[in-house]
Amino acid sequence: MEYIWLNDGEPDDNGDYIAEIRNAAGNRVSTYKGKTYKEVADKLLDSQVNANRELRRLKKPDAGRTPLKVEPRELTPNDKFRLASEITDPNKVVDAVTEIVTAQTGAPPKVVGEKIATDDRKQSNEYYAAEAEAFRKEFPDYYPVEQNRNAIFDELKANGWDLTRNNLAIAYQTLLDREEMIPWPDGEPEPPNGSNGGAPPNGQTRVAQPAAQEPNPPSPRPRTISTGIRNADASALPPTPQKKARYTRADIERMPRAEYTQRLNSDPDFRRQVDAMGA
Repeated sequence: MEYIWLNDGEPDDNGDYIAEIRNAAGNRVSTYKGKTYKEVADKLLDSQVNANRELRRLKKPDAGRTPLKVEPRELTPNDKFRLASEITDPNKVVDAVTEIVTAQTGAPPKVVGEKIATDDRKQSNEYYAAEAEAFRKEFPDYYPVEQNRNAIFDELKANGWDLTRNNLAIAYQTLLDREEMIPWPDGEPEPPNGSNGGAPPNGQTRVAQPAAQEPNPPSPRPRTISTGIRNADASALPPTPQKKARYTRADIERMPRAEYTQRLNSDPDFRRQVDAMGA
C-alpha cells in the first residue's frame, strides 16, 4: 500500500485537494478529497477510526453456535400416576405437559421453540441474501446506494411483495420507468459481481476490481411468480401483438430472464398463463 497526493498536493480545477491510497499493483483503493488539507485529514482519520474498530472486532472471537442438548428420559410409573392427576388440574396442567414433552424430546418446549426460531431466522437471512445477490448479478446497472435500496424496499412494501429476485426486478424496472432510480455517476466504475456494493463513506470513490471473464449463467425461472402487478404499473414497454402465443412450462423455464421479465410486465396474456401454472 502507498499514498499519493494528486496534482502535487495542489487543488484541482474544482478546488479540491485529493489524496489516494493505492495497492501494490498501483490500483486505487480509497480516495479522500476536501477543500482544505484539514478536511482531507478529518476524512482520513475518520476512516482510520472505523478501520481500527473493525480490527478490534476481528480480534475478538465469537462464542460460536450453541448446540441443542437433548436428554430424553423414561417416565416412571410414579411419574405417570402423578402427571395423570396434575394434567387435570388447571393450576398444574402447563407444568405437567412441559414435563411430559421434556421427558419425551429430551429438551424443554421453550428451548426447542427458540432453537427452531433461530434456525428459521438463519435460513430466512440466507434466502434473502441469495435472492438479493441474484438480482444484483442480473442487473449490473443497478447503483447500490442507500437511496436506491430504500426506494426498492418501499416499492416492495407498498405492493405487499416479498423480497425475491423476481419482485426486486419488477420493482427496479418500475422505478426506472418513473425515473426514481439514481444512475451510476459518470466516470465511476461499477463494482464487480459479488461485492457488497453501497456508497463508500467519507467522500471516498469506489474502485472496480477486475471482473471474472466467464459469463454468469442465466438464473433459473422462479416457479411461483404471481405478483398482481398491472402491466401499466410495471413497465412502459410497447404493447405486444394481438395474436397471443401459448407457452408451456418448459418454454418459460428455458426463457432468458430479460425476455421473461419483459413479457411478464408487458403482456397480460402471458402473465395469465404464468399465474395459471403457478396456481
